[in-house]
Amino acid sequence: MAEIDLEPELGLVTGDGAPQATGQLTPLYAKALALSNGESELALVALDLLGIDRPDALRVARMVEEECGIAADAVLLTCSHTHVAPSMLPTLHTYRGVFNPLWNEETVRRERAWVEKVSRKIVQAVSQAKAAQQPASLGALSTELPWLSFQRRRKTKDYGVWTHWMGIPKNQSYAQEGSMDHELGLILIRGADDAPLAMIWNFTGHNSFNFGEQYSADLPFTVQAALDERIGNHIPSLYFPGCSGNTNYYDYLQPIGLEKATQEVTNAIMATYQSVCTRTAVELGFRKAELHFAQRDVSQNWWRADIAVKMPDWVDYSEKELQRFRQEMQQQETYTADVQAFRLGDIGLVALSAEAFVEFGLMIKQRSPFRKTYIAAYANGYAGYVATREAFFGGSYEVWPTLNARVGREGGYLMVEKAEECLRSLHQSPAR
Repeated sequence: MAEIDLEPELGLVTGDGAPQATGQLTPLYAKALALSNGESELALVALDLLGIDRPDALRVARMVEEECGIAADAVLLTCSHTHVAPSMLPTLHTYRGVFNPLWNEETVRRERAWVEKVSRKIVQAVSQAKAAQQPASLGALSTELPWLSFQRRRKTKDYGVWTHWMGIPKNQSYAQEGSMDHELGLILIRGADDAPLAMIWNFTGHNSFNFGEQYSADLPFTVQAALDERIGNHIPSLYFPGCSGNTNYYDYLQPIGLEKATQEVTNAIMATYQSVCTRTAVELGFRKAELHFAQRDVSQNWWRADIAVKMPDWVDYSEKELQRFRQEMQQQETYTADVQAFRLGDIGLVALSAEAFVEFGLMIKQRSPFRKTYIAAYANGYAGYVATREAFFGGSYEVWPTLNARVGREGGYLMVEKAEECLRSLHQSPAR
């Protein structure tokens, strides 16, 4: 295990906060866990970032392979989706160019320099983690937290579906659109003396609490600090966010939101981590699949009327984004993203390179052959929101052709099918 402070300089554009950062509320980390059973090696990395672009994720994985000898396809890079880390997604430049008054060539240059710095830090973290390997055991346990997060898309009487933070018109909202996944999964690593060495916690929320001028990791940092205090010892924890494209934590927009989420997650981990049964003989394996999605139909702005009603200041932005999509379609008719799967003994782990809807995570868990299966979203790339068929009929923010939402209404189901295929292959034979 290794943890490295990413050390962002002040003044960078944040992922989705103020135009420029003026301070640092919490450190931002790259946390790496390197696992080996003598036959297979894996590197699992949690990053305090909004997201990472696919070309950069692929390049970093190759750097890890060259530096550490861990196969590039066995490297998982997942982002916590904090909204106030420095931006590093070129696919969101259109959005920033419209809404950030300080966006210019210099900010683009500084963003690129930040991406290069993060890339080196990731390789350094994996290298340190591999060098620090020791005999260990691994296991997992889950619990349910139905009071912690909610489905944020609401069916309305006259306007289809609204995302709850838009300010739904009075006397309109009557039902939630989709499902919820309330499972909190905990993967625990113990040393030879049975003392905890590290843990991964997985939950389907939405790590969006701060939107100001200060860098902040938000929930991963506050949960780590609370665990350190209660346990009386530092046990590194990696946060793997689930499919949370249509979920939020309760009270996340309130001053107490982060505090409440921190308390509930920490309570659950403290109540369960000592009960995790771990094994020393653990089969490890990985699979990775490259998917080519048909580009969504951008022949016209099909959602213009919906945008005009719900977020009118996004109409011009959506037109600019469509122009970019059309230009890119002339060069490539498909949009490429990845699905990755790992075997950790009787545990399955799936990585999706998208802000996927919670329903897709539930489908993968239901179809998986493993005892427990967890989903890491925002991993190895950022394809934007990946929504259900139902959501495309209802409309609203997550299905508009904005924020790099490139995948059409069948894309998420293809991800599920490929994830199931990879998991079943691993279950039958983890060896590469």
